[in-house]
Parts: sequence; C-alpha cells; structure tokens
Amino acid sequence: KWLIEAQINGEPQLNYDPAQGDVAAPWLAWGPYLWADGLTPRSDGLTWACDEFADDGTHPGDPARDKVAAMLLDFFKMDETARVWFLEGG
Repeated sequence: KWLIEAQINGEPQLNYDPAQGDVAAPWLAWGPYLWADGLTPRSDGLTWACDEFADDGTHPGDPARDKVAAMLLDFFKMDETARVWFLEGG
C-alpha cells in the first residue's frame, strides 16, 4: 500500500514516467479485486466455486483462469493509470 502511494505522490525513486525524469522503477498498480466468499456472490456477482480450482484448492484451474483473465483485461482497459499504456491512444 505505502509503495503504491509513494509512487502516486511522485517519489523520485519510484518514477516510471520518462516525461517526469529518470525512470527508476516500473509502474505499480493495485490490480483488480479478486476476492469473493465462495458461492456467496459479491455485489458485482463474482463467485468462486471449488471446481474452478486445482486439486490443492488454492491455485486456479482453467475456469478460474478465464475469470481472472477477463477481470485483468477489464482493469487494464478501465483503470486511468493503466489504460494510457495498455490501449492504443490511451
């Protein structure tokens, strides 16, 4: 949390923008919110079923990977700090 806040606040050691000076760090971001309480839907409807995960119950199986990929794509398209480098024409 503090690292991302410091970059947002313009800490020179965390500069990722060549227009702002020497690049000293990669761009940092929160990313999409992936947590959900199993089959209890979040306000946006996201759920996670046991059969979406590998046998260890932690790592995503193919169905969960597809969900995560869609959420990452949406994040990169919509987040104001991500879309400027992700989308052509920002």
